[in-house]
Amino acid sequence: MPVIDTRMPALLRSGKPALGMFVGIPSPALVEMCGHAGIDFVIIDNEHGPAGIETTEHLIRAARAANVAPIVRTHEPDILRVLDVGASGIQVPQIETAEQAARVVAAAKYPPVGNRGAAFSTRAAGYGFFGGDPHIAASNDGTIVVIMVETRQGVANLDAILEVPGIDAVFIGPNDLSFAMGYPGKPGTPEVAETIERCIRRIAAKGVAPGVITLSVADHHKYAAMGARYLPGLLSGILRDAMRATVRECRGG
Repeated sequence: MPVIDTRMPALLRSGKPALGMFVGIPSPALVEMCGHAGIDFVIIDNEHGPAGIETTEHLIRAARAANVAPIVRTHEPDILRVLDVGASGIQVPQIETAEQAARVVAAAKYPPVGNRGAAFSTRAAGYGFFGGDPHIAASNDGTIVVIMVETRQGVANLDAILEVPGIDAVFIGPNDLSFAMGYPGKPGTPEVAETIERCIRRIAAKGVAPGVITLSVADHHKYAAMGARYLPGLLSGILRDAMRATVRECRGG
């Protein structure tokens, strides 16, 4: 079986909402549970989560075993390493200009598309068993690039960013955007919510998959109705809410 799960590009192009899950707790068991539950993709959170590269490799391996596509949220300098250990895509935060977006795409793709460094001894290439042209094709065509727009400057430059070839999804970060717009931690404020909706519709109009976090089932359906197709929930939030409800019911309160 090839190492890289290459289903994400086709899923995003299908027009159907893709159901994902942010996993910030570096536990392979939790990643496997997401797969067994029928989640389409997990986002291993290396921006806010504590996982190092070796742990990330194990999380990606768990995702492959449980048939769920692993995306890694990572900063630009680590793009090569997370792809080399077998990620199905990258999600890069705090993109504010078309130049930044183009740099991210280039780092994620092998020549002639980009400038990703090549080594076929990596896990992504099956330690050489799946190297050469098949690995290059699987990596360039079968992995996705997701960029995050979550500042005023990013929103202002969104149209230019969307002109960059090779971007599969643009993810709007509601929480950081709320801070940037002067409503810290309040993404439901009308000005922020309206900005998110306008961005989703602009992204969809360009044929790129819009993405946004969904903190409830109602959020999922609301954003899907706007045209969003890359829709991850938050695993720690689901666990928190389930534990709160269980404790409350057990104690009769």
